[in-house]
Amino acid sequence: MGELEKMLGGLLGGKGGRSNAVGGGGGMAGALLPMLGGLLAGGGLNKLLSGLRAKGLGAQADSWVGKGPNKPVTGDQVRQVMSEDELAQIAAKLGVSHEDAAEAVAEALPQVVDHVTPEGQLPPDEDLDQAFGRLVEADSSVDRGGEPS
Repeated sequence: MGELEKMLGGLLGGKGGRSNAVGGGGGMAGALLPMLGGLLAGGGLNKLLSGLRAKGLGAQADSWVGKGPNKPVTGDQVRQVMSEDELAQIAAKLGVSHEDAAEAVAEALPQVVDHVTPEGQLPPDEDLDQAFGRLVEADSSVDRGGEPS
């Protein structure tokens, strides 16, 4: 399980993962990734991927999971599969409009999914939940003024 956590840590600018991954841990990406972790845990990733496929975006979803280049999605496409409540929470946390929140998710989501599926398939749910949980904990720790765990 450690490898998956290292990859997600790389997304936040920690050790492991790609150095050019989403945001490098600061600003909007640093706040967005823990929120995505919370949304994608507990079967949320499978639900989101299924939603993308149901909306005709299976090629994009499959490109993120599979090996090879990631196909992009737009903020409008993200809005088709995420609830308004989820986007409202993200927008409020980031201090941006719902449209900007959807665009930020559209930019980050392919990279997050790509990082948690390095073998071209979804890891077991418990591994995903543990890794996503660490993203959420990092956000909670920072909100309290502490160091991320």
